Order: sequence, then C-alpha cells, then structure tokens
Amino acid sequence: MKLLVTGAGGLIGSAVARAAVANGIEVVACGRRTPTGLPDGVTSIGADLTDASAAATLVETIAPSHIVHAAWETRQPTYWNDPVNLDWVVATAAMAGAFARVGGTRFLQIGSCAEYDWDGGVPMHDAPATRYGKAKLAAFHAIETAAHANFAAVDARIFWVYGPDENAARFIPLLCRSYAAGVVPDLGSGQQRRDLIHIDDAARALLMLLDDDAPTGVVDIGTGTGTLLADVAVLIAGLAGASETGLGRKIDRPGDPAALLADAAPLRSTGWAPRITLHAGLERVFTGWQETHRDKS
Repeated sequence: MKLLVTGAGGLIGSAVARAAVANGIEVVACGRRTPTGLPDGVTSIGADLTDASAAATLVETIAPSHIVHAAWETRQPTYWNDPVNLDWVVATAAMAGAFARVGGTRFLQIGSCAEYDWDGGVPMHDAPATRYGKAKLAAFHAIETAAHANFAAVDARIFWVYGPDENAARFIPLLCRSYAAGVVPDLGSGQQRRDLIHIDDAARALLMLLDDDAPTGVVDIGTGTGTLLADVAVLIAGLAGASETGLGRKIDRPGDPAALLADAAPLRSTGWAPRITLHAGLERVFTGWQETHRDKS
C-alpha cells in the first residue's frame, strides 16, 4: 500500500499518518504547509489543494494506491458557509479523476455528519443544511462518479472526534483551557447528546476502512453512543478540581440538535470497537492543556 494523506497537518490527517506508519504503510503526507512532527519515514509535501490542477498533478505524480482525503477548510466558525467549499468540491473531483487514471484502489474522503439532516433519528438521511455539508456531499458524489468500475469509494462521516490537537475554539478544548486556567466558562444547558470518539480510535477505524474487504459508500465514524455535553463539562471540571461547571450561564444556540449519533453498525462490521473510554480520553486531553497552561504561566 502507498497511502496519500491530505490535510496531514490537521487533527485527523496527522493521526491517520502516524497510525499508518506504525502499521508499516508507506505514507506521503500533504498539507497546505509541509506537515511537521510526523514520524520518520513519512514523505511530507506542501501544496494548495484548492487548486484543482495542483491537486490532480499531486495524485498523478505520487500515484498512490490509497488516499485518505482529510484536507478541507475548517476555520471556526466561518467554514460552515465559506465560499471556498466549492473550490474543495472541484479540487476533490480532480483528485478522484487523477486517482482513476493512475489505477488507484481505494479513495476515502473524510466526510461529516453535516452531510445529514439533523432531526436526531438513526440512521439519518442526506439533507445538509450548510454549504460545508452540501460541499462534502457533492465531493463524495464526484468521487463515486470517478470511481465507477475503477476504484472503491468511501465517505467516512465524522461525528465528534476529539483529541490533544483539536482546534482550540471547539467545545472540549474550550473547557480544558478554561478550567486549567481556573476560569469557569459560560456554558448552555449541556443537554445536547453527542457521539464522542477519541482521535486514536478514529484513526484506527479509518485505517481499517482502507482494507479491500471493508465497507464502501457512506460509513459513520462514531461509537453509536451519545454523551450529554453536560456530563463532559462535569467530568472535565472534576479533573481540574473545579467546584463549578458554568452550565446554564447562557442560553443554548437556536436550532442546535438535541442528539447527533452515528449509525455504528457498518464500522463495527469491520471488527472495530473503541478502546479508549471517554474518561481516559478526556483525561489525556485535559492533561495536555494543563501542561500548555503551565508552560505559558
């Protein structure tokens, strides 16, 4: 296997690259800037993959047998409706076309639960409400079109992956940063239920989906089990020794879905199961932010 990982400077892409190398896979890692901090043996490349021509040339030059396409626009909170989402659709289509030409085997896009409707049912149905979700769905349709009789296509739809390198503006890092600094954050009710999966478990799942006999098409990346955000806040506050959580200090965001849960059956059919408990995973993340705070103090 020769694996091209795009977005290798981000949370998911870097974790996949590390896990792949640990499993003896040849890895070429690409990011907008040349990825750093990856294990020895990884070939790192910097490229702007929103340029469709550059994206196709990259694939044709490397001629990978497999692709994990994690690159996308993810700046909080603007990525939801950023016009650059359309550029990513065009570039992904170009990559998929090039992948067919070089005889690739399996193209795995890092998709999103934002490709679904958010009515809380399981399984959910495709009905994205944001430009980001629509773009991810359109990109996968383009991959499937290029894949026709050529290669296997997988849309690995991420629910809530968390880990030590997660964007600092997201919910779990916000809690960790606040409590580590002795600040009680202003939180909503926390009654929303989310499907949380540690990045190491997610990376292992994504590698399993590269196997020839793994499912194709849409595969949710999640445990199938929901956790109240309030419970996450209580757990992290406890790790910090904080007496208050900040829950109920502000109103919930309008339209925030009550529950977002993965249909875990296709993923679990590969033999995958999470190994890192929520408590252990959050403890790792909080410890990392605690050390960062001490270093800055």
